[in-house]
Amino acid sequence: MYRALLLLALLGASFLPALADETPCTIPAGTRVQFHLLAPLSSNESKTGQAFAFVLLQPIEAAGCAIPVDGTKGSGTVYLAGRSGNLGHEGDLTLRIDTLQTARGRFVTFDDQRFEVNGGNRKAESSTLGLVPDAGVAAIFIHGKDIRLDTTTPIETDLLRPAGVTNGPVPAPSPAASVRPAAN
Repeated sequence: MYRALLLLALLGASFLPALADETPCTIPAGTRVQFHLLAPLSSNESKTGQAFAFVLLQPIEAAGCAIPVDGTKGSGTVYLAGRSGNLGHEGDLTLRIDTLQTARGRFVTFDDQRFEVNGGNRKAESSTLGLVPDAGVAAIFIHGKDIRLDTTTPIETDLLRPAGVTNGPVPAPSPAASVRPAAN
């Protein structure tokens, strides 16, 4: 009997670190999240409201939370996609990362975590050309550059708000996380 209790105590102790990793926790604001996309996005082809998938490039370790890279996939939404335009206006993408799920079934829920990625703007060139007599009208034809994020482009953002880590299903998104309608 004594041996059986000792064996159970030893087995239980060996599982304690695994259970400690599984407790709900919070990733604090300011924590850096690095990832890459599973399919390309671009300012001239992507649409507002489009879903995208990504994988972590670096583990997230903060405030007693540990989110590994292996098997961790995330989902996000194109919050706003804007093509480049005349007068040197650059293309831009505003992305929102929504959730992460680890291979062990842990979930990270981000609270309206948005960030912007811009293409190259040529507004200075357009403005300068606009000052040249007889050539100024050509300034409206200077086109900015679109942004393209492919599957090898590393992307990083610092969390604006804390993110919750749970072991169950992902809670419903907050009303503030809704996507803006596309401009017509």
